[in-house]
Amino acid sequence: MANHGPSYGLSRELERKNLARFCIEEAREVLQWIEDVTKMRFSKSPAQFNTADEVCDALKDGILLGNLMHRLVGKANKMYFPFDEKAKMPFQKMVNISNFLDAIKKYGVPEISCFQTVDLYENKQCYKVIECLRALAAVAQSKDAKVPFPFWVVKMSTGQKRHFTTEQIKGGDAVIPLQYGTNKCASQKGMTPYGLARQIKPVPTDNEDIYSDDNSTLERVDRNGNNQKYA
Repeated sequence: MANHGPSYGLSRELERKNLARFCIEEAREVLQWIEDVTKMRFSKSPAQFNTADEVCDALKDGILLGNLMHRLVGKANKMYFPFDEKAKMPFQKMVNISNFLDAIKKYGVPEISCFQTVDLYENKQCYKVIECLRALAAVAQSKDAKVPFPFWVVKMSTGQKRHFTTEQIKGGDAVIPLQYGTNKCASQKGMTPYGLARQIKPVPTDNEDIYSDDNSTLERVDRNGNNQKYA
C-alpha cells in the first residue's frame, strides 16, 4: 500500500463508508475461489485474512489476477494478454492490474462493475475489487468456463429476443396509447350538463334554515323538500 498520511474531514468520512461496505467473509470466498482456479497459493490460508489491507496486499502485484484470467480464457484464446509474472516494482504491479482490467472488460464484465487501479494498489476501495471479482465469476460461469464455481456465483440472466411479423407491428399502430387520453376510466360524463358552473352550495338538511343573498328572505325546507319562504 502506498505511503500516505491519515485522512481527515470528508476524506475520513468517505474512508469509513468504504470500510463499512467491505465484507471480509465475501473476500475470503473470492480468495478461495482464486486459489481453486489458479492452483496457486497465497502466503496464508484465505480463512486467515482479516482486513482489507491484507486482501489488497495479496492481490496488488497482479500476478494471481493474470493467472486467473488465463485460466478462464486459455492462453490459446485471443483474449490472452501478457503480464509480468515476476513483478517487483510498483510500476510493474500497476501495469499488471491495468492489463487485467482491460482483459475482463473485453471478456464481458460491465465497466460499471470494474474497479480502478488505485482501488486495489492503494487499498482505496477494496470492496469494489471484491465485487468486480464476483462479477467476473458470474460472467465466466455464463460462458461455461472450464473452472470450478462455488455456490455464491450469481447466475446471469439471458436475453430472450422477441420476433414480430410485419402484420403484428402494423397492428400495434392502430392502438391508441393512454398518453393520448381515454374515456374508459372514471369521469363526470352524464353527471352535469355541459357548461354548467360548479355547484358548491351545500345540500340542506331536514328543516334547515337558508338565507338568500340579500339576507331579507328566510327559506325553510321541510321534510318533503318543499321551500317555505318567510319575509
